Amino acid sequence: MEKRIYDKMVDAMNIKDTDTLLVNFWGCEEELSDLRDFEEVLNEKEISYHTIRYTDEYIMNLIKENSEGLSAKWFENVADTTVIIDFMERPAGMPPRKLERDKYPVFGRILQELFGFMSEREKMIQITMPSKMNAEMAGIPYVDYARRVEKALDIDYIKLKEECEKEIARLSGDMRVVKTGENCELELDTTGRTWYTDAGEGAFPCGEIYIAPVEEKTNGKIYFEKLAVEQVGVFEDVTLTIKNGHFQTSDCEKFNLFMSEIDETGADIVAELGIGMNPNVTGNEGDSTIDENAYGTFHIAFGMNHMFGGKNQCRFHMDFVTKGEIV
Repeated sequence: MEKRIYDKMVDAMNIKDTDTLLVNFWGCEEELSDLRDFEEVLNEKEISYHTIRYTDEYIMNLIKENSEGLSAKWFENVADTTVIIDFMERPAGMPPRKLERDKYPVFGRILQELFGFMSEREKMIQITMPSKMNAEMAGIPYVDYARRVEKALDIDYIKLKEECEKEIARLSGDMRVVKTGENCELELDTTGRTWYTDAGEGAFPCGEIYIAPVEEKTNGKIYFEKLAVEQVGVFEDVTLTIKNGHFQTSDCEKFNLFMSEIDETGADIVAELGIGMNPNVTGNEGDSTIDENAYGTFHIAFGMNHMFGGKNQCRFHMDFVTKGEIV
């Protein structure tokens, strides 16, 4: 990816002079050239940072040397971190392909400790790179995926933030009605909740505004011309029914089965209403990481929302993108 894009991205992160970054590289040795380009931009901007390269080899050694969990000394080395940047050539926390099954509990414990530490920092930023592994995970041909991600990243972040602020100003009041399909309406109560802007200080690609509706006060139906479910499939012409904030049923048996098999309390709660604002993202390709930012779309999510103003502390969170009218 061109360095000028990294330059725009780093400016959008709004890093302060007093910040210290911890850059977590999740990828393989062959992808380190991307990391070096990113680090070069950080150096040019005189930003203080420390990098940990979570390659398969590093993770395997980490597991071997920390079978009882990470030591206090390990965390001392990064204790001054204020900003976390996950530089992801693959999903953060993906186990090495050669990791033996009996080592999974150790790996899980280490991940829990790592993510616990990271969640306590002032700011967490995740960069989803246009890599072959991410394309594979999204189920999209690599060339198409790379082109789409790079285009989504190559935007005017200042203008994006301005447009997000304008849209938030338009959405005054505590009640939202989402109109989809011919006769589906979903009513959401947002009393006491705050709109958030993702224009470069949370995730890349970015471009959305979002809010956590009151958990027990979402009611109605919502229609999806195309309902994309990560790692499951894409289903057409699906209507979901919501009652008192909880998913009730849909007219897609495979989706109903998917929801019923989630072993996590609160996974059926409507957690988020988001609106896509990125002008360089179009269409719904089945990868919510990018699709949720598409201009002219909106999305709801089920599960966790306590990190952005809600009260549902759930380990599950998944976005579902569609089109319609929000009033």
